[in-house]
Amino acid sequence: MGAPQPTVTFRTRPFTDRCDRIRRRGDHALIGVSTNNSYFSAERLTALVHWAQEHFRAVDIICADLHIDTVLTAEGGDPESVGRRARRRVTDVRRRIRKAVHAALPDGPRPGAHLLSDFQHNAAYQRLRAEIDKALREDAEFAGACHDMIRRHLIGRGSHSAAGSAGDGPVSAAEADQLQAGLKYLGSELPFFVDTPSILGVPSSVSCYHMFTPVLGPLFRRENGLRAVDNQAFLAVTPDDISTPERPAGERDLT
Repeated sequence: MGAPQPTVTFRTRPFTDRCDRIRRRGDHALIGVSTNNSYFSAERLTALVHWAQEHFRAVDIICADLHIDTVLTAEGGDPESVGRRARRRVTDVRRRIRKAVHAALPDGPRPGAHLLSDFQHNAAYQRLRAEIDKALREDAEFAGACHDMIRRHLIGRGSHSAAGSAGDGPVSAAEADQLQAGLKYLGSELPFFVDTPSILGVPSSVSCYHMFTPVLGPLFRRENGLRAVDNQAFLAVTPDDISTPERPAGERDLT
């Protein structure tokens, strides 16, 4: 028998009051896991699963496995090796997720484990993906938040509102490729920010991550345009030994 795992306590911060009300319902927690991110160790994933089992009646974990190769190529990766690198990242994260699911509390809800690619033929996911693509073309506020999120990780140019705007100068071909690759990656995740209940068939859902991201503002704080549905919430869940960023600062690792 292995040594007992140390108890991890988490601080939680709902993005809005509505998010807090949905959290208190305790219907469903979604834990999104990005690859190439040392935050998501097997030990931390296990602790997150235990926390979610104690606070929600259903728990699902999703690994973001789509368009990793596209992002790696846009970052200058060798086209002959990016597919192999992407598969290796996903394999590693899936192994950590399996360990966390295996170590789940026996008297709590059994966690579901999924890849984003598992939902490509899900009707609700397809509908939401089309709505997101339309918003990226037509909704300047939403698109600007997505661009900001991608720039912070992929391009490292700080906060800007849109490609080539707000006085940030011309966008190079390489940066444009990175932006488009990032939009494909981010777009594949966003349906679960907007309407997880429709995709997974749960009464309400709380998307759990360890930091706030720029895209949350348009989705949760405005009254028009693309918005999260009324039974969708976002919660920053942070171990006590890690500082929590102020709302709404913080960027999400895209790969």
